[in-house]
Amino acid sequence: MPKPAVVVEGVSKKFGLSLKSALKYGLIDSGRRLLGKEKDSTLRPGEFWALNDVSFALDPGDALGIMGVNGSGKTTLLRILNGTYSPDKGKVTLRGRIGALIAAGAGFSPMLTGRENIYISGALLGMTPSEIRNKFDEIVAFADLDAFIDMPVRNYSSGMSVRLGFAIAVISAPEILLVDEVLAVGDMSFQKKCFERIQTLKREGTTILLVSHTPGAIWAVCNRGLFMNGGRVVVTGAVENVIRAYDDQNSRNSVKADPQHRQGEPSNSKSLMDDGATTLLASDYGNPICGTGDVICRNFRVTSPDLGNTISEVEFLEPFALEFDMEVINQVEDMVVRVVGDSVHYRNILTLDSYEQGGRVERMVPGRYTIRAVVDNQKLRPGAYTFHIGVIRKQVGIHLFLWLKCGQLVVLNPKDRFLYSDPYALIHMDAQFTFSSVGLAESCHE
Repeated sequence: MPKPAVVVEGVSKKFGLSLKSALKYGLIDSGRRLLGKEKDSTLRPGEFWALNDVSFALDPGDALGIMGVNGSGKTTLLRILNGTYSPDKGKVTLRGRIGALIAAGAGFSPMLTGRENIYISGALLGMTPSEIRNKFDEIVAFADLDAFIDMPVRNYSSGMSVRLGFAIAVISAPEILLVDEVLAVGDMSFQKKCFERIQTLKREGTTILLVSHTPGAIWAVCNRGLFMNGGRVVVTGAVENVIRAYDDQNSRNSVKADPQHRQGEPSNSKSLMDDGATTLLASDYGNPICGTGDVICRNFRVTSPDLGNTISEVEFLEPFALEFDMEVINQVEDMVVRVVGDSVHYRNILTLDSYEQGGRVERMVPGRYTIRAVVDNQKLRPGAYTFHIGVIRKQVGIHLFLWLKCGQLVVLNPKDRFLYSDPYALIHMDAQFTFSSVGLAESCHE
């Protein structure tokens, strides 16, 4: 049985939070090395773990897709595998020639020509001068740089640099290939050529580690996946599970990055109490909370329809309910309550209107009420969604109350199906596909 091509055992890497702490600890660590001492493997003040106890092993021909939000440690891991960084803890074992494309144009000398950089980069990858000469024309043709190969690399565009770097990395016949989010550069024809070459290397036994934010790229190339968050491995195994975890984490981060607007500071405002905190009700538009003052809404929440407990996430196709408390200050005729939803990429992607749903309210007398709308048959695709409340009168086209971004909800990826086709799609609809032959195409003969 062949030995694993890549073995990562408990690898950790730390960095300073500031330039001052990085320089300070760098000098200390250099002094320890000069004295023959081991690295300080503890986390010191002003440092953080970019990688924390990462372990996995890959056999020849395995393709590992590494996903994670920005800052999760993906590039740091590849740079340790490439030898750019050394781990502070743990051990890395690599068996075979390494080809790496971690950044556009990384390792190129900008003053030298493309031709000269091919020879230098090839030598750094372990190729002999005769191997480079034999593969030179293939590298130039793959990168499509025939007319520019004797131009200084400093004059290359980012796409040209990526094409040349990728061509050198894959045509050098590596036994281990490291690729970090660079395949998105270039036109569709070049991207197609890149994927075809990677698949060829995979079939020939090359071990591939691909870092990408594109689920389609990971799913197309890789047979294994790794999802990282905060420097740690959170999910490993099937590619579909890793993509689901990555999408769900992005949705949660979207909610955290856009907190609910529970307080406003508009002019011409009235003070109202909301869970013990003072919230300002504006009398003009352009504020997160505004209205005429005839109606005040508080305590918006998303709940489970059966138990009534407040939730922040629901499973795919799982019912949910939207609730909030309403205080009617002045009697309202023909009241309409509306909840509008936004997604991360689009506004007003759904509306729940009490009048449209057949819930006509002819008169609301002063008092306190709880408004509840149950969504039994929700078809939202996985992602993050934001809600807004509006209360109007049928005969008057202004808001008695308007509350923007009053609540949020994350719809999680399902475990029993893989929804990968389009991250911008919002609504799921079931459909039955059929493929019927209507005859094979015949060759045209004169």
